[in-house]
Order: sequence, then structure tokens, then C-alpha cells
Amino acid sequence: MENIKNAVEALIFAAGTPIEKKYIVEKIPELTTKKLDGIVADLKKEYSGTSGIVLMEFNGKVQFGSNPRYGDMLAEILTPLRERQLSKTLLEVLATIAYQQPVTRTELEEMRGSPDDGTTRSCEYAISGLLKAGLIHVVGRKEAVGRPFLYGTTDEFLKKFQLESLDDLPDYTAVLEQLKEIYAPAEDTLFHNRTIEGETEEAAADIEEEEIPEFLEGEEFEVYE
Repeated sequence: MENIKNAVEALIFAAGTPIEKKYIVEKIPELTTKKLDGIVADLKKEYSGTSGIVLMEFNGKVQFGSNPRYGDMLAEILTPLRERQLSKTLLEVLATIAYQQPVTRTELEEMRGSPDDGTTRSCEYAISGLLKAGLIHVVGRKEAVGRPFLYGTTDEFLKKFQLESLDDLPDYTAVLEQLKEIYAPAEDTLFHNRTIEGETEEAAADIEEEEIPEFLEGEEFEVYE
């Protein structure tokens, strides 16, 4: 093969979805893991700065995506097609899963604490929403009574944060701030503005029933025990 770099570039582009680096090495005889790492590094440098396309690397996979610096422009154009917004509850549950995974629904509810009336704050709505958004998935079952599902974050979560692996997670506070930037930017962008710090305790407690994200409206949520 005359130009392996161009072949790898074309393969990643044509895949359209995350592709494992080890799979690329297996399919191109001239490649070694070391050579591929060098090519990926070169491509990441080439597709950087003001380039409209960037090469993302995460969890042993690579994928081309749009440059975040043009996110506002793309958001405005794509708003009619990709309307999204996440509530405070979903953000809290997502951040908790990211740092405590694998974790069950019951464990999530215990971590969130209980309101003044002593009842447990349900995470059913949040889990269903995050599953729908592709940010978490079921990673197994816990060896306990009822064998409840264990939840963890997905590659989509890593892509949103431009992380190569969970080892690169920043501190908890930084995650919450970045979540707000991703899902609650300025008005008239892809993700509607949300005032997380300003929400009252009453609003947070009632959010499951009153604030259904637009991309989940009309959906029948399953209950995950």
C-alpha cells in the first residue's frame, strides 16, 4: 500500500462511527500498533486548530467529528432537527454514574439522598432519559437480591467530554460545569438554556413530573429495577 496514512484516514472517515484501532491494525497488514499510533497523532495534529473537522480518540477508538469551536453555528442550523435539553436531575445522575460506575438504580437513589418527607428520590426518569440519549448503558447485573442492573457511561459520554478514557475524568465539580456547557449553553443554541444553580429545591424535587426534555416528550419510559 503506497500511502497507509491516507488509507487510514479514508477508513476512519468512511466508517462514520467509532472504529477500534486494533481492528484497523488487523485489517491493514502493513500496519502495526505503533505505526497506527503515529498516524493517529499526525491526523489529530492535521485536523486541529481552525479545521472544521477534528479526529477524536477515546477508549481505544477513533472517529472524525465536527470542531467544537463551530458548535454554536452548527447548533443554530441543526436546532430544528436535533432539539435537546436535560434537566438538573439528569445531569446529577449522569455525573454520579460517571464517578461511581458500575452502580444500580437503588444505589443512585441513596446517593442522591432523601427529601424532607423521608421518601426516596426516584431515578427512574433520569435513567430512562440517559439511556435514550445514549450516555449510559447497562453493563451487567449486581450479585444481590433481584440481581439489579448495573449502569455505566458509554463511548458517547467520552466523546461529549473529548476524553480518551474514564481515567481522564476531571474532578467532579469540573464535570458538572462541563455538563452545563454541553447541555445548557446560551439561548437560541442547540441545547436550551438551563439555570441549574438558580433552581429551587421544590423545582428539583418535582422535575421528574414537570420538566420532560423535549426530545423525550411522548416517550413511554421503562422502569429499571
